Amino acid sequence: MVSRSQLSAFTAATLALMPGIGFADNARDWQNSPTDLNMVFGYYNRVDTNTPIDTTLPINGLSLDADLYLFRYARSFGIDGRNSAIQFIQPYADVSASFDNAQFFSGTKRNGGMGDTQIVFAHNIFGGPALTAEEFASWKPETFLTGALWVTMPTGDYDKDRIINIGSNRWVFKPELGFGTPIGPTWLEINTYVSLFGDNKDYHGDSKLEQKPLYAIEGHYSYTINRALWVSLDATYNRGGESKIDGDWQDNKQENGLLGASLGFMLSPQFGGLIAYNDTVSERTGSPDVNTWTFRLQYVW
Repeated sequence: MVSRSQLSAFTAATLALMPGIGFADNARDWQNSPTDLNMVFGYYNRVDTNTPIDTTLPINGLSLDADLYLFRYARSFGIDGRNSAIQFIQPYADVSASFDNAQFFSGTKRNGGMGDTQIVFAHNIFGGPALTAEEFASWKPETFLTGALWVTMPTGDYDKDRIINIGSNRWVFKPELGFGTPIGPTWLEINTYVSLFGDNKDYHGDSKLEQKPLYAIEGHYSYTINRALWVSLDATYNRGGESKIDGDWQDNKQENGLLGASLGFMLSPQFGGLIAYNDTVSERTGSPDVNTWTFRLQYVW
């Protein structure tokens, strides 16, 4: 039996290890592409954090290391003359967790399994016309605004009596706006989104977990070195997300900022990848402190 004080302190440990890693977007993720394009991505993320992988709630004394793998498929198509896309994302994670103060367990606990499946629908509002591959080859990129809706489904591995879970046992909806404008050989991109959390009614046994919306804004300033190589400086700011357990607010509103850098490359017209790193540079007391290495490969046809 877990006491109420332990339950309150341990809010994050039984949350999803997936939805919030949020996929924070990478630079140039929302730029226009030809229609009728298939895209397959494979991600490896190395995560070091004081939260479960979703980074929505920290835990005092927690150290968690994770190897996070993502499979992502996207298909582009046109709607009313604008470019659109549907995406499918399936995570898998191997995690190890320990507590500096041995508050909940001593030594290291490990877990691995499938994360929550995500479906994403994106539609361009302006600046991203639906173009064939032939039309796209002669098209000049322009300022754009794209909207997206991420839906995270509670499909991942979850056990209400387990301390470290991979799945979240709750729905998450994330509407997003992505803006970008070319400036000579550079791109300035600003994305903003809000995560809207469903309830977990089997939280750490039979408790009920609720959470306020978590707001975020991120920026990317990237420079094109040549047709096959670009670099980017990246920044993200998060605020909100206070949680409630069995009707009691936890006074754990979060606020943090992250900085990072990315390197994107193409090895052929169809095959390329990305290497990125980001780290927390400022956080409100009790807020997430996370750093992540990302390696991505992609193939399009």
